[in-house]
Amino acid sequence: MSNVIKLRHSSHGIGVNFYNRSEEENYKEIIASIKPLVSSNTSLSISDIKWDLDNMKLGHSDPAANKLLKKIKLDLVS
Repeated sequence: MSNVIKLRHSSHGIGVNFYNRSEEENYKEIIASIKPLVSSNTSLSISDIKWDLDNMKLGHSDPAANKLLKKIKLDLVS
């Protein structure tokens, strides 16, 4: 499992998408590894995670989840 998630520009509207299927699987593995370390009441769905594309970081409103997600970097591949 890598601590870097590669993204690419989306051809469907404004935004980004996972670079390929293996990057999406890497993201799912990261989330699965974080879930046991945070409160069971903390949702880690893709919409609950803050995608800071300006700074290429992940974040969360829950302090424990945020601390773990800060270790993950985003990389925009052209």
